[in-house]
Amino acid sequence: MAIKRYIATADNTITNAYQMDLETRGTGSNMGAADTLEAFYIYGQVSSSAGTTAEKSRILVQFDIDKMNEDRTNNLIPESGSVAWYLNMYNAPHVFTLPKDFKMAIKVCSGSWQEGRGLDMENYTDETYEGVGSNWARKGATANGYSTWLTEGGDFSESLLSPAYTASFTDGTEDLSVDISDIVEDWMAGGVKAAGVLGTDETNISSYNGKGFTLTDSQGTTVSYVVNTSTATSAGSVIGASGLSTRAELAQAIVDAVNSTAQLRITAETSGGGVNVTFTQDDIGLAGNAVGGPGKITCTGSDVSSGFDDPTDFVNGTGIPNYGLGVFLSSSYETGSYSYYTKKFFARSSEYFFLRPNLEARWDSSDKDSAANFVQSSSLATAEDNLNTLFLYNYVKGRLQNIPANTSHADPAVDMKVSLYSNSVGNVYDKLKLPKGRGVASAGDTNVVGGIVSEGVYTASFAMSHSKGTAGFSGSLYAVWHYNDLIAYHTSSEITVNTINASNFNPDPDYVTTIDNLKPVYSRDEEARFRLFVRAKDWDPNNYTVVQAEPKADVIEDAYFSLYRTVDDYEVIPYGTGSAVSPQASGSVGSYTRLSYDISGNYFDLDISMLQAGYEYGLKFAYYSNGSYREQKEIFRFKVEE
Repeated sequence: MAIKRYIATADNTITNAYQMDLETRGTGSNMGAADTLEAFYIYGQVSSSAGTTAEKSRILVQFDIDKMNEDRTNNLIPESGSVAWYLNMYNAPHVFTLPKDFKMAIKVCSGSWQEGRGLDMENYTDETYEGVGSNWARKGATANGYSTWLTEGGDFSESLLSPAYTASFTDGTEDLSVDISDIVEDWMAGGVKAAGVLGTDETNISSYNGKGFTLTDSQGTTVSYVVNTSTATSAGSVIGASGLSTRAELAQAIVDAVNSTAQLRITAETSGGGVNVTFTQDDIGLAGNAVGGPGKITCTGSDVSSGFDDPTDFVNGTGIPNYGLGVFLSSSYETGSYSYYTKKFFARSSEYFFLRPNLEARWDSSDKDSAANFVQSSSLATAEDNLNTLFLYNYVKGRLQNIPANTSHADPAVDMKVSLYSNSVGNVYDKLKLPKGRGVASAGDTNVVGGIVSEGVYTASFAMSHSKGTAGFSGSLYAVWHYNDLIAYHTSSEITVNTINASNFNPDPDYVTTIDNLKPVYSRDEEARFRLFVRAKDWDPNNYTVVQAEPKADVIEDAYFSLYRTVDDYEVIPYGTGSAVSPQASGSVGSYTRLSYDISGNYFDLDISMLQAGYEYGLKFAYYSNGSYREQKEIFRFKVEE
């Protein structure tokens, strides 16, 4: 499986556009439950003594990064650098005007926000009144600890960790699909919360009266506190200190006051033997630092040095928290005297299953096991094309697992060897000598150094110089995976060695394809493996071949699949070749629908949960042959149920 999609977990449209009366702006409106998302810029709809007005609409969207990290931990998606993450949003047709020749920006949202339950996208009547839901002015409900945006219209950042991306549109009907891998990987990497310390210096509690401090969290919310020795009750920003006699008691009162402030995303705890207070940002990230972010601790009041020590400001915050993305017209299209109205996308609540915003992981998961197409070295081929790669799959109780180290052998991940044996009479137990290359250190060595490529999967690459009839070699061999000839992990089945031959005519192969294990119905909780049987169309076996041998599948070095919904020909997964000219190297993220192959032929895995139940789907294949991609005529249909 080389493609996996994660549907947005929250989205919303926020706007400062005018309501129908053209007098009241919809800055308090929420559209979190609407089935579309909208971005626009309107100039000059209303004029006043202050001049001609501008109106804007922006999109917020968020994804479940915890689920992505869980899937990576479970080896369902590869490590960073081996996968590309695409933000996909799908055009929603409408009856209004459509902007043309414009660009949209995708930026990290630097403040947490609530999705909300609003629906009205025309008159903006679903206002939050500081209740649940974000809008142009606020991040969410005051009661849930949300405050106003630092800048109306949303807080968005741009840095080396969170670069801005751009999508271009020509006629306005295009979908949005942008590789935002840097942002997603930084979200997934996590980070550290910034922290700072405020120390109490004076032992006389009365010295603290009227003195205080100001805290600013990573989202820019600022709250000021002041010590009052005339009251024992702490309320709001007032820290009641009447009756307190020790620095430790004062420190605890400060902790209680800060931790009771819902809108401040900072947690306090005593430290330094109980006489200091450590403040920690609730959110990871650089934004919590005093340098490079809004995080700040400042002492207030007259002669503060007679009470609090100089604070250690917020430091050591790393990473970027996942507050989602802002998607809106680029700055040059959100200003000026030209309107861009209106670009709509389907929202996560849309009835259209495949048109909901998603993050799509793409990678090349193809394993090319040369046991199916093992070649003898030839001067007709490059050194790379003369290499063979064999695979060992260690399945234990139904899942791939690494072979554990023990007292008999070292960890196979760092010490795995492969040796080749001929099946010729009298030569079965003699290792074949191999030419230098890839896993063979020196010419004449009989051991290939292998390695691990993923959980429970080992490989070894080498060239094979023996030809049939030389040194008792019969034309086939067995590969033995072992630890220094002491422990044999696995002996392969017979591997036929093929020769690379030139031809006096230009071949134009044509193939017939079937799927041996195709089922009529799949459920959405399956990850299905489809195994192909491919043979040349003009294959003409004789009677002896038919009776004596099971037909052998041809292996297509570079084969790709696509998937569509048959009822309307909607393309669910396009061919992911990565290049329209020629195949990319193995492991290239653009080749995300390339098929694997082993000794039994070509195959691929498909996450059926990506498909909508109740529909029939069709699989199609394209093979790279004779310098071009050729789509095969066969279509393989199946249905999906819950």
